[in-house]
Amino acid sequence: MRRSWMDAISFGVQQNDACEACPIDKRLRLCEPISLRNSKRLSLVVAGALAGVLSVSLALKVNAESAVTAESAGASLDEIVVTASKRASTVQDTPISISAVSGNDLLARGVTSLASLAQGTPGVSLKSEGPSQTEIEMRGMTSSGGNSATVGFYLDDIPLAGPASAQNGHVVIDPDLYDLNRVEILRGPQGTLFGSGSMGGTVRLISNQPNLSQFQSTAQSVLSGTDGGGFNHKDNLMINLPLIDDTLALRVVGTENYTSGWIDRIVADPFPLAAGNPVGTVRGDVQDAPIQKQYPGSNAYQTYAVRVTLLWKATENLSVTPSLFHTTSTQNGISAYDSAPGTQAHYQPFDIAEPLTDSLTAYSLNVNYSFPTFDLTSSTARWTRNSSQVEEASEAFNNPLEGITYASNNGLPNPGYYGPTGTGPEHGMEDDPSHQFSEELRLASTGNGRASWVAGLYFSDFYSLWSFRGTSPNYSAYMDLGTLAPATTPNWFDAYSPTTLKQYAAFGDATYALTDALKVDVGARVNHYDYRFSSCLSGWGSAHGAATPSCSGLIALSSTNFNPKFNLAYTFSPDLMAYATVSTGFRPGGGNAVYPTTGAAWGGAFQQQGYTSGKWPSTYEPDRVLSYELGEKARLSERRLTVNASLYYEDWRHPQLEAYPNDWALNINGNSVSIYGADIDVLAELGAGFQFEVAAGYLYEWLEGGPHWVITPVHKMPEVAPESGTVALNYSRPLGDSYTFTARLENSYTGPRYSIFFSNPYEFTGTYRQLPGYDLINVRAGVKFLDKWSAAAFVNNLTNKHAQLESMFTENEPQPSFTRIETNQPITAGVDLTYRF
Repeated sequence: MRRSWMDAISFGVQQNDACEACPIDKRLRLCEPISLRNSKRLSLVVAGALAGVLSVSLALKVNAESAVTAESAGASLDEIVVTASKRASTVQDTPISISAVSGNDLLARGVTSLASLAQGTPGVSLKSEGPSQTEIEMRGMTSSGGNSATVGFYLDDIPLAGPASAQNGHVVIDPDLYDLNRVEILRGPQGTLFGSGSMGGTVRLISNQPNLSQFQSTAQSVLSGTDGGGFNHKDNLMINLPLIDDTLALRVVGTENYTSGWIDRIVADPFPLAAGNPVGTVRGDVQDAPIQKQYPGSNAYQTYAVRVTLLWKATENLSVTPSLFHTTSTQNGISAYDSAPGTQAHYQPFDIAEPLTDSLTAYSLNVNYSFPTFDLTSSTARWTRNSSQVEEASEAFNNPLEGITYASNNGLPNPGYYGPTGTGPEHGMEDDPSHQFSEELRLASTGNGRASWVAGLYFSDFYSLWSFRGTSPNYSAYMDLGTLAPATTPNWFDAYSPTTLKQYAAFGDATYALTDALKVDVGARVNHYDYRFSSCLSGWGSAHGAATPSCSGLIALSSTNFNPKFNLAYTFSPDLMAYATVSTGFRPGGGNAVYPTTGAAWGGAFQQQGYTSGKWPSTYEPDRVLSYELGEKARLSERRLTVNASLYYEDWRHPQLEAYPNDWALNINGNSVSIYGADIDVLAELGAGFQFEVAAGYLYEWLEGGPHWVITPVHKMPEVAPESGTVALNYSRPLGDSYTFTARLENSYTGPRYSIFFSNPYEFTGTYRQLPGYDLINVRAGVKFLDKWSAAAFVNNLTNKHAQLESMFTENEPQPSFTRIETNQPITAGVDLTYRF
């Protein structure tokens, strides 16, 4: 029996101060589109929320003012200062498609992770197995293929990259957003200023810097309960210490977060064998099988993080900022359930846990010197990361359709799981150590003249070593894929794939005001990369079997790329701007492992994909995108209404695609992808304390995969939702002179998208299956006392939606009888209190 969700109360503390150079906006700009079919339901929810707000307000028994002052009725929307162009500007004055969320807004809305923030941003999608397992994508540019992400990810000036060859994708850390100054989400290619891996966009987390003159301390504690899970707790603390007035200060931020799991891991004995016609197409009745062991909350996770920043103002012009960031996470298992029977559970024949661990340590040193007309900045960073994951697939290996048990391949009955001829337990361990050193030397003009510019040099040295070790104790029950005789080693699959990528770049960007209203911006980046890769596969389940390791040898690639950008912006008035942008981006190419081209399984897969060279491609080319965008940014009704919108077209050439010959991953290049899309973001002060947000994004994508692309539907890209968006209503009302009541209701919608399945026992490549769209509703209400403390109650995922986020076929061996579906956190309720010392 599953447990019910529990309410919890929490105590905590968080700050409201902001970087002096970057004033904080009083709004949260979540962006993403709402499905029209949800509009009636949303109206009812909004009406109910308003009634709840009034009830809570009365329950406070505080004599609130009966009339809204003229000042509050006419309040205008504030601005967020951003550095998306590596020069300070506001969102409304920056002629690109950008969403920025201030640290105060993150706190007020209870947004604690990049995953929850991105869910409300138009044109942004992600997939995540848990903490530190998040892959970000923008404007339909998926990164399932290739060895590099399509979205850049920065913590301050530290470029963080995901592992090159991990089975779970190009995942980045998802740090807690406590004590951030702001989050910037830059949509569209950012290749000029942010380099390769930013062809879809860039996400930047900007932290608060040490305050040189004031002691500050804040804390936060959030307690909650999750349906089907249990008690969750999150605690944050920030201390700012001015060591030498106006000269030296230290800022320390600590985070602890425990989230209870809601997926049960169930070990059944005896475990039912697969059925169907042919045998293996239907999973056995695992739901009614005798339970040997049950582990509730098998996807629970614990994270810790610390960020330490020292600011030394050596002179009026020179500042030095060293920093350290360290985070660790441990998860008992992935947040995914078995598609059959479809309950929030994972069933196993053997007691094999699937823990994930991840740790990252980043060091950086920023040195800035201000000359009379420009600033010189040096950003040096080094980070190391180590991820590991256990993957279990005993049931999949026993399935007769897989054809890897010795008896089943010789016309004998399937041996089953137990007894002297049983297949026994099977699992693998994946390790992903990686590290990177980077240096950027940047010059940026200062002043308010007609011309402004940025120029710099960049270097990075990235290393990743993906390895996998598969173990099968009852190996004699399996067939060696090379000899077709019983296996003679417990190692069913061992892999070793080191990758190095060195990049050198020079970039520049200049803006000139042709008139007071018309500005032209021209930029370019010259990027050279050197890539080295090798792969060696062995074991009885590898491509050639245990006797013949499949080794690629050293694959060395080099390329030089030129990425120009052109932007034209016209300011009709201080409150209305239109812009047009042509920009480019690219990703480096890479190498593939060696696979066979003959035999019953591999011969059919090779023939199906139409290669005539007699071998699979050993490398794949860089891919590029050419983007065209038209946009406008408007402030209306005395700046109480903001409307930002953009139209774009992406011409993605030679896209890196992930094919699955014989269920194995292979990177190839398609011909092209055409992406047409639009984003809109509206924010309105309605008066009487109400503020309304609506954001929407739509895109249409068409893939021309070329002669070797056979995954159907052949014109679809995976993990891309054409429609997405958010509608939100905020309310704020003074309660006397010292208290303020606040409330927020939001509904985020993500439309249907395609994910890989292996549903046909006779297919060689898998197919794309459409996952249903879903919407998530969050409600939050609380009281704030001046700038000292606040208390808020919240319910996330109010309707308890169990969304299907991604199809995760069993990574060790996909099979047609079931797959695992990544899902979101069920309804979670709790209380959040913050305090500022």
